[in-house]
Amino acid sequence: MKISAFEERLDEASAIEQTRNLSAKEYAYAVLADYLDWETETPDFDVTLVYYPDYIAYTTATIRRTLRGKKVLKFLAGIDAVTARPGEVDVTLPARRTIDADPEAVIEPQIDEDEAERIWREWLFKYVGRYHRATAMPEYSLDELELVYTPYWIIDYGTLEESLAVSDLTGRTAKIEEIQVLEEFYQYHM
Repeated sequence: MKISAFEERLDEASAIEQTRNLSAKEYAYAVLADYLDWETETPDFDVTLVYYPDYIAYTTATIRRTLRGKKVLKFLAGIDAVTARPGEVDVTLPARRTIDADPEAVIEPQIDEDEAERIWREWLFKYVGRYHRATAMPEYSLDELELVYTPYWIIDYGTLEESLAVSDLTGRTAKIEEIQVLEEFYQYHM
């Protein structure tokens, strides 16, 4: 399956390092090993790379502000293609590449481009009003809407409760059970 994905910033070892001491079992073992001066072995776990869909909205908005005139804003917005949650993209995006991914490792989008554009439009007015204090509705354009997949590293410590996911884009680490679609992926594939 051909998809557009962000280039990976992490490799398997770096993703594992992001989760160091975040698994309760591994943390307890590491503390005990340090205290008792035990030789530590590499824990037994599997690492899987999955691709999570997001829409990136390249946005231009012209706002009018009291006493300060017009201001042109150019920014990126992201719309989660599974949960439909919008937000400003506040990380530097890596280059994109087209890859041939295993369909089993690709999470399918739950919303289409039209729905993503509607969500973006509703979010835009709230965002511009809240963060840029516009005094009139902004003139805006959606310069481009792109579906791109973000690599996620799943570190499987043997149980759903202990397993972790690392976003390759942000480095954020979360328990698998905190991200419903990754929990479903884990239960079905792991």
